[in-house]
Amino acid sequence: MYNKFQKQKTIFPHRYSKIFYDYWWSKTAFWEALISRLKVEKDVMVLITGDTGSGKSHFTGNICFNFGEREDNFILNDGTKMFNADENFIISPEEFAYKMITKEGQVLWGDEFRRGANRRDWYSPINKAILDRKNTNRKLFNIYFLCMPYESEFDPKLASHLHIWIWIRRGVGEIYVKRSGVKGGKGLDIKEILEREAKYLRENPKKTIVPPIIHPEYCGRIAFAKLTAGLKRRYDELVKAKKATGEMTDEEKVKYGVEITKTPKQVVKDVIKKIKSGEIKDKRTAWEGLEEIDESDDKKIKLMNFYLKLEGWDTFNKLFDKGKLEQVKVEW
Repeated sequence: MYNKFQKQKTIFPHRYSKIFYDYWWSKTAFWEALISRLKVEKDVMVLITGDTGSGKSHFTGNICFNFGEREDNFILNDGTKMFNADENFIISPEEFAYKMITKEGQVLWGDEFRRGANRRDWYSPINKAILDRKNTNRKLFNIYFLCMPYESEFDPKLASHLHIWIWIRRGVGEIYVKRSGVKGGKGLDIKEILEREAKYLRENPKKTIVPPIIHPEYCGRIAFAKLTAGLKRRYDELVKAKKATGEMTDEEKVKYGVEITKTPKQVVKDVIKKIKSGEIKDKRTAWEGLEEIDESDDKKIKLMNFYLKLEGWDTFNKLFDKGKLEQVKVEW
């Protein structure tokens, strides 16, 4: 009998991925695959996603603590290991971006940048670091782990540089890899994978779970346990220590070559601080200090006047009036 609905279906199991339907990676095999890629002069960028509490940190910790800390840095060959928790566990996108282009032969663990970064631009410094590395043809032989809850929030431009995506659910990770050797090949397209899944569910309304073998990028699953009590304690201490240090200071950003971006409020307050200290003594210098604010002149003046009044000072136009300053003694 002719089945009209069946005729409309377009998403089916992929013939290559069907091979991996019951294929399970061991953590050792997974680590050896990462190392093998380094040995053919390639970096490895791994995205790990999953709902809060699904085990992203447990999975990444199992790899970094149990394998990265024991593996010699065979690139530098200086007696160090590939993962140094104090140095390479990172919660700041800017610090991660800096270390992407300065570390060599190491494992970097970026733990949920989204917690403390603007959703729209947390990936910008990292993307810039990748472009810088590519433009200078720098091969650093690093393994990068990026953890975040939602794969749909991952920047498509940054996703084009991914090699592996692992989706975590209840102690199991589905592994997707960039396809190579295919005409018209491109980076690992997470958006395309998600759209394929949505289309499968539309064509199979009775299904609630999408079989991963519909994706040509799928190559098996990996099981993992929770971190041991000792390793979990180490992880919690790392998170606490990193949060305590906060964001990088301006001095650190200058040292590490990270671009310093300030809000208009921060720029104005810096100028006022310099006026108070006597470093700025005239209107021209004060105005030049406001040049990095990307606003109209009127908005700059309004913002400057607002914070000057909060400090008990006159407006910008009257600020350096010599006659007025002689008559009125202003105490900060």
